[in-house]
Amino acid sequence: MKKRGISPLIATVLLIGFVVIIAASVYLWYGDIVKGEILKRGAMADIEADCASVIDIDVSDADFLSSTDEVSITVRNVGAELFHGLRVIVDYPDGNVVLSEKEMFKPGDEKELTLNCIDCSSMAGTPNQIEVMPVIVRQGVPGTCSNKKIVYNLT
Repeated sequence: MKKRGISPLIATVLLIGFVVIIAASVYLWYGDIVKGEILKRGAMADIEADCASVIDIDVSDADFLSSTDEVSITVRNVGAELFHGLRVIVDYPDGNVVLSEKEMFKPGDEKELTLNCIDCSSMAGTPNQIEVMPVIVRQGVPGTCSNKKIVYNLT
């Protein structure tokens, strides 16, 4: 009895087919990752450019209410573009607490905000200062304008 296998031509066609399928799968999977990374980097470049040129804030009043663990701040958008929120850092002698507020500020808007600081009760002592930074969103990516940070001393 003679044993017969598949012909070399059919084996070659099958191997080439498998390689093409694997290459297409890798391209589709990796292509989405690269595309997403390129879009994210473009958005971060837009955020850095806008933070440097058209975003600016002014904090006219800031206070920490120890009885209720709340931060009260009055912020005005003095820049040319809107921003989408604030990042507030409450600095304590032994660390800090980061708070975020999603409040849209159009150019010229002035708002008084009260942020509840849940984690502040676990900190020792009283806060020294409050740092306020605008947050903008470009192409669905949020970014903090740390170069526009306003430091408000509480002592």
